[in-house]
Amino acid sequence: MSYEIYASQWLNTAAPLSLASLRGRVVVVTAFQMLCPGCVINSLPQAKQLDTLFSRDDLRIIGLHSVFEHHDVMGPAALQVFAHEYRLNFPIAIDQASESGPLPRTMKEWGLGGTPSTIIFDRDGKLALKELGHLDDLRLGAFVGQLIARQTSAQDKSQETVQAAVGMDGTQAGGPRCTY
Repeated sequence: MSYEIYASQWLNTAAPLSLASLRGRVVVVTAFQMLCPGCVINSLPQAKQLDTLFSRDDLRIIGLHSVFEHHDVMGPAALQVFAHEYRLNFPIAIDQASESGPLPRTMKEWGLGGTPSTIIFDRDGKLALKELGHLDDLRLGAFVGQLIARQTSAQDKSQETVQAAVGMDGTQAGGPRCTY
């Protein structure tokens, strides 16, 4: 499956971003809605914290505003005020509306089950995690730290530290589910 962000508009960035242009960095995408309590209470503060803790040379945070309900009150102008008030300084993509139903395009194509969702891509641009709901801060930080410590396959094909920590069923012992 090829992952791309289909945005109708971007906030907090001079130009649209693509996952391909961010290869070499770990990318955390936080799918949210501004009227989602779990997003406001948990996932957005978590994304802000990741954005301040790690160098942007190693980690990029992208907010994905994926509105699948209350479309009329969660438009771009409201999101811009929301992002300012909550001091969301990382790039935010406004997910494109779908012509075939209430789910926006990126959310639908990525198979996201709702908000909040956390999607993480490793330095090679491969999906490392896709999770619906809140992730424990410590486990998420440790997982992201492991991915950051791992070089891209082009930089070092012999480094297998992260893969060694993952079981045959694709899960990481004691941590978030992983697709490695």
